Amino acid sequence: MKEKRRADFIQRVESYDPDTGKAIVCLEPDPRRYDKGEDQGGTYYVDKFLKVKVYLDELLSGFGPGVPMYAMGPSVKSATEYVEARSSSLDEELEVGEYRPPSESAKPQSDLSADEEGKDFGFISLDICGSTALRSSDSQAFDRSYEMLIREMGSLVGHFNGAILKTTGDGFIAYIDHPSFTNLCDSLVDLGVSCIQLLRESINPALEKRSLPKLDVRVGADYGFAVVRRVTVPITGYSSIDVYGDALNRAVKIEQSCPPNEMRIGFDLYKLVHVGWLERAFEVPESGRPTSLGSYKVFRIS
Repeated sequence: MKEKRRADFIQRVESYDPDTGKAIVCLEPDPRRYDKGEDQGGTYYVDKFLKVKVYLDELLSGFGPGVPMYAMGPSVKSATEYVEARSSSLDEELEVGEYRPPSESAKPQSDLSADEEGKDFGFISLDICGSTALRSSDSQAFDRSYEMLIREMGSLVGHFNGAILKTTGDGFIAYIDHPSFTNLCDSLVDLGVSCIQLLRESINPALEKRSLPKLDVRVGADYGFAVVRRVTVPITGYSSIDVYGDALNRAVKIEQSCPPNEMRIGFDLYKLVHVGWLERAFEVPESGRPTSLGSYKVFRIS
């Protein structure tokens, strides 16, 4: 399978014909990501983050006749505005006991179908820190906090075109499946960062006002190949869909290495995200990485 590469450009519309719908767009390699140079091979660009040299023809190889262009954006247009709106809704819910859903429409939950050939997914693992102690201290209060967190975080998953793969008792694993891997990877990081912002600025303040347990979460994410299989036990009639893949396993292990309220991502996701995210990503020292991942690089998102 050909390795995926990302190229970041600054786009400028030179002309647009409303009668034909055709536009001429100028693409300039984003100087935040690349240093430009010339040699005998022609014009080249050095990726400041991945430390690789790429010639202009290679950068432009993903464009041309017959290459599909995808539009994929979250239904949440502004995370800050969304968090503010949810804050008032959660305060109202805890005061009068009535749930008011977000005004934005989320992608409906969809279940995976068995696919032995497999394909690339983005996976995100979210877990509540210290949930066992919190539940032991006051199970009824914790369950109320937990229910609100899962519902609000699960809503965000749908807003970012994802779906929940499974709940884990202390959080969930979700995925994004889309043919545009660049949009997918950007959305995956945006989702994780938005979950933490929603918790910090909306969920926890609402819980604190009602003397309910405040929660901290860890978030890990990665991108890569996975196979979806149906597992059956004929004699009992048991049947379920399971997902097998290193990217899923890495996302969970990365999450488990996170400090509270931090998001970390694996290198296979890091190298495919927009430069805007790369500028906010910092490599985790070897001492802070899961030992089970060996030399695999992990990055925290600020």
